[in-house]
Amino acid sequence: MKRIRQIKRILFYFVIVFFAFVIGGCKEAYEPAVQSLANNYLVVEGVLNSKGLTIIKLSRAVKVSSKEIKGELHAKVTIESSNKTTYTLTEKGNGEYSAIIPVNNNEKYRLYIKTTDGKEYASAFVSPLQTPPIDEINWKREKDGVQIYTNTHDPNNNTWYYRWEYEETWEFVPEYLSNLDYIESTSRFVDAPFTRFPSVCWRSEKSNVIILASSKRLSSDVIYLNPTSFIPPKSEKLSIRYSILAKQYALTREGFEYWQNIKKNTEQLGSIFDAQPSELDGNIRCLSNSEELVIGYFTACSIEEKRIFISNSEVPGWGYRSDCRDVSVKNNPDSLSSYFPGYIPLYAINGGNGGVDRYVGAPPKCVDCRLKGTSVKPNFWR
Repeated sequence: MKRIRQIKRILFYFVIVFFAFVIGGCKEAYEPAVQSLANNYLVVEGVLNSKGLTIIKLSRAVKVSSKEIKGELHAKVTIESSNKTTYTLTEKGNGEYSAIIPVNNNEKYRLYIKTTDGKEYASAFVSPLQTPPIDEINWKREKDGVQIYTNTHDPNNNTWYYRWEYEETWEFVPEYLSNLDYIESTSRFVDAPFTRFPSVCWRSEKSNVIILASSKRLSSDVIYLNPTSFIPPKSEKLSIRYSILAKQYALTREGFEYWQNIKKNTEQLGSIFDAQPSELDGNIRCLSNSEELVIGYFTACSIEEKRIFISNSEVPGWGYRSDCRDVSVKNNPDSLSSYFPGYIPLYAINGGNGGVDRYVGAPPKCVDCRLKGTSVKPNFWR
């Protein structure tokens, strides 16, 4: 009973933290009493990837009032096989550890962690799963946006349980071009080349929702038109060109139920009529203290990926509109000091006497697209 109460408390705590980061755009801050919990639970994310790079992320459950996730630094992280072979992961920073590990499908593997405070953690031994390839990613233009779907199947009827993640990347351009610069030390405007700011940028975002599907109740192991991502109408993501990379994972029934519980409690919590928090018990334990809870479920599988592109020309009438607005400022010291150097000058407007009557400017994010993304073209962009 004591452990069940602990699990329920940590789940509630985890759900609140999840909402604090995923739905951080709410206008009014709410700081529940749960933020005072002193427990600093270890959070483990990652999959042993039998087809490429394995990445394990370690962090600590944080207070709701915290502004950033606390990565677990300088831990010893290894993957151990059932034949006693050990593979050490390299620390990359911010709680991320990685390595390419040769996986033998006839062996079992477990995750082992030793933190700087001397505590040891280990997962159960798991067998590697073969994830079927993604058959197709397709999309449909709907009245309220674009819905993206994923299709897959296992001809051997061995998988049945699936999870997906994705990363979106889109191309966009600055709303305004500038041929002026403001020199703060002299309070003067000087001519500047248009090329001082990039003319195109790209931005990427990773999924922050849990996407699951099961074909267990079907006669064959087929997943068809599983909703994966949604692009809201008039979004900047489709203002020029958009790409999505979907990642597909095979799960065991136990792993599916673990993720299902997280999904249920994070997406349905909020009303007395919603599903109440379920127990969240993964397959990772603290070897140093059996009463200490760990958030995470370790699995091993091949990770299948597929990418598609969608161009603005494929969604006619998309209607993207930026919220950027320029300002026209009178050429006098009081007016100019109210906007510059906070704004970037775009161009000057001459008056009837040949002098400058006004300067037009815009917020930096509307001129320098690097403030919202990167000017470095992704190597997969075509």
